[in-house]
Amino acid sequence: MRLVALALGVTALDQLTKLAVVRALPEGESRPVIDDFLRLSDLRNSGAAFGTMRGFSGVLALAALVGVIGFMAVVVRNPGRLAGMGAALVAGGALGNLTDRMLHGGPIRGSVVDFIDFRFWPAFNVADSAITIGAVLLVWSSIRDRRDAVRSS
Repeated sequence: MRLVALALGVTALDQLTKLAVVRALPEGESRPVIDDFLRLSDLRNSGAAFGTMRGFSGVLALAALVGVIGFMAVVVRNPGRLAGMGAALVAGGALGNLTDRMLHGGPIRGSVVDFIDFRFWPAFNVADSAITIGAVLLVWSSIRDRRDAVRSS
């Protein structure tokens, strides 16, 4: 149940931060937070995390659904702490971006709101961050599990 709460918490935080940005800034606008190093921007992205795969919104929506279903499969298996947290972060981020696509044009043409803008890196959002951190945790867990399996054999 904790993993489901984590996934839903990530989704809620993602949606609340995007809503705050959309209300505070007109689309395409940007404001400095830390000089020109970090800006708060209201940018729309029809692609994947960090602006990749633009124009593949339908494929990305399907991938998000698969990610959420995969999360449910992981939870049923009662994973270790790292794998469970990683899966919950990926699922919460995927659900956050899927929700955004549905709100901003539908699953085929939809876009997500990106607002964390370092200027030297593509803009991103809370969901993108959760997906990235979750993927790192899943890889780390997998490496650790394989290492432990080799040591015990």
